[in-house]
Order: sequence, then C-alpha cells, then structure tokens
Amino acid sequence: MRLARRRELDALCGEYLLGTLRGRARRRFERALRDEPLVAQRHAHWQQVFAVRYSDRVAVTPAARTWQRLERTLGLARYRRPWYRRLALWQGWAAAATAALVLAVAVQVLRPAPTIELARIAQLASKGEAATVTALLSKDGRTLELKSTRAIVAGPQQSYELWLLPAEGAAPISLAVLGQLDARFELPPAQVGRLKAGAKLAVSVEPAGGSPTGAPTGPVILVGAIKV
Repeated sequence: MRLARRRELDALCGEYLLGTLRGRARRRFERALRDEPLVAQRHAHWQQVFAVRYSDRVAVTPAARTWQRLERTLGLARYRRPWYRRLALWQGWAAAATAALVLAVAVQVLRPAPTIELARIAQLASKGEAATVTALLSKDGRTLELKSTRAIVAGPQQSYELWLLPAEGAAPISLAVLGQLDARFELPPAQVGRLKAGAKLAVSVEPAGGSPTGAPTGPVILVGAIKV
C-alpha cells in the first residue's frame, strides 16, 4: 500500500524528522518521499512545524515545593557539596553559558535573510468567485507562492488543495494542502520543473487534511493556466 493512503502518514513524518524511524521503515519512507507527492508535501508541512520553537510557549517554572518534594523522594541531599566547593563549578558553568548565548545571538543577528526571487506564472480565478489568486514561482522552480486579492480561509473541517493539471492530460497531481490561499511553500521534489506552459493549476475544497483518495473529491473553486 502507498504510504500516502495510510492513516499514520503524519506519525511517520514525525518519527522520520525526530530520527526514530530507522532501518527498513526509514528506507521505505525515503522512497515514498521521492515517488509520492503527498508524502513529500506532508513531510514538508511537518518540517516547517518542527522548525518553530515552542520552548518559550510551554516553559513553566516549577513551584519551590515541587523541587523540595523531588529532593526528599530522590534523596538528593546526600549529593550536595559545600557552597565553597560548588562556587568554582557554577562560575565556570555561568561563563560558558554566557559565551554560548552571546555566540548564538550574534549568529542569528548577523545571518543574512535569504531572498527568493519570484515570477508570476498563473492567475487563478472562477466565474462565481470574486477573488483571484496569483501563483508565483522561484527561479529555481522549488518555491511556489500564492497571493489572493482577498482573504480566502478554509472552514474548520475543510482544507484547500492545490493541484497541477499536466498539459498532457494526465491525472491531477497534489502540490499542497493549505488552510488559506495566501501561502509560500516548497514544492514536492518530484514536481520541481513540471510547472510549465500548457499545464494548469487548480484549487479544490477537500476534507481537513486533504483529499483522502489522492485525487480531487470536492468542488474546484479556482483554475488558471500556467504561462511561463
């Protein structure tokens, strides 16, 4: 069975990104990344999610009584050193931590922001839809951006799915599952270089998480021809 149709696809993406997916299962997942566009798209989605730093959002300072209870339960008092023995250790640790913090801040501040040049390749529209969506592609053909003339946001039980309709009339190919039609994302590796004149881009309304069949199942609300 193709991994794209398995219910645990998101869990497999998480295990792969965390490094806990190993051996034959990891090799199979990497083959699916190359051969199955939906797997590559879900992997890219979770890669972006994992890149967000959540530590500041979930950080909690335990109450003093919590530490005291742990100390009693684990018998940590016997491991304590006199304060005059711990002082040098803490001074060294503080100096090393300060140096590491300064270095990390300097790297973040001095790192140049990457710039991506984008060119318009298609204008997606619908007879019954007042808004239009412009599709822009990076020079290397790896990054696609959608810009809508007004906010178009999916409902809580829905997703928008972007499809490539090949010029040769082959089956639609999923490029991304989106919550709104203002987005920038990396194309699945297998689809890089396929957004060419003669093909079309289309947006359909699907259940939350995207089409369950790998093909459009809901109404197509926007279509536009690619002109490169």
